[in-house]
Amino acid sequence: MVATRSVDDASPMETGHERTLEAVARLAGGIAHDLNNALLPLRAYGELALKKIGRGADAREEVEEMLAAAGKAAAVTRQLLAFSGRQVLRPELLDLNALVRGIEPELRELVGEGIEVVTTLHAAPVRVLADRALLDQVVLNLVLNARAAMQETEGGTLAIEVSGDDSALGAELRVTDTGHGMDAETAAHVFEPFFSSSERSRGLGLAAAHGIVTQSGGTISVESAVDIGTAVVIRLPHADAERRDEAQEDEPEATTGATVLLVEDDVVVRQSVERMLASSGYAVVAASGGEEAVRLARATTFDVVLTDVAMRGMNGRETAEEIRKSKPHVPVVFMSGYTDDAVLRQGVGDRELRFLQKPFGLSELTGALDDAIVARV
Repeated sequence: MVATRSVDDASPMETGHERTLEAVARLAGGIAHDLNNALLPLRAYGELALKKIGRGADAREEVEEMLAAAGKAAAVTRQLLAFSGRQVLRPELLDLNALVRGIEPELRELVGEGIEVVTTLHAAPVRVLADRALLDQVVLNLVLNARAAMQETEGGTLAIEVSGDDSALGAELRVTDTGHGMDAETAAHVFEPFFSSSERSRGLGLAAAHGIVTQSGGTISVESAVDIGTAVVIRLPHADAERRDEAQEDEPEATTGATVLLVEDDVVVRQSVERMLASSGYAVVAASGGEEAVRLARATTFDVVLTDVAMRGMNGRETAEEIRKSKPHVPVVFMSGYTDDAVLRQGVGDRELRFLQKPFGLSELTGALDDAIVARV
């Protein structure tokens, strides 16, 4: 006879393993749900567009809907990268006071009527070195979560407070709501993907916020009590006030007619990017991998390198380093859907490291290349 045990007899290790599997299953299910919701209209409008084109009709409306659906799918993958701490950061010197002031009108409009927004700023600048767009996303996610909690209590107060001191993580941003609150057991799970105490706020929002803050060198925690409310506290390292903010740059001039050395080992991606470049007036020299790119670099003239990061054989950074041995001043733009290259993830604030997150659009592609060519690092 095979011996059996009840769940209560399971070891702590087995229970922890089961919780991990449950969290992974919830993550996979949530991502599949959100991606399928984006892919369904993408496929539907694609088929409708083909029918219209076959009849010689204008399919512009269907194509626009396809692009909108593709944007929603890309947003899901960006949140997944944020949750995993695999975003490529573009750090710049920020004042948390200025950041809150800048997005306050948008936040007031977002929460709507019935919720009062109160902001309290620090008397002096609270400077951090962080990715402005990602930090904006963190605050937005926290506000959306707070709004959902207060909608269930038919209104309340949303408080956003900036403070600073001389400790290691002395830059603090606190977002407090007067919603239904949570008990300790529920609060312990709030940063897990697709976990929520409210059906209105399920998703990757808080999980993504946790990933972004952690990757930025900070911490994020929750203080909550049932029927009182919830406070989410973000602490970040103070930045050197003398560091120059390099984000303020003039708009790059157009560089139509420049030659791009395109390095991409996925043939479908390579061909699609090559067509995008050709449609914008660039000449393209295409390589199917790092080794071929290095050979072409020795025999060809070009203005900029556009290379994937994760490739079979030589990766993107190794390829760039080899090319620069013969062409030390050539600018390089990296692109990837995902990278575990720590140097790229942490160092894109350096002007020598430019990065395009896949999937990207035509304007993003040409803007990155124009900027690289004009800057001539």
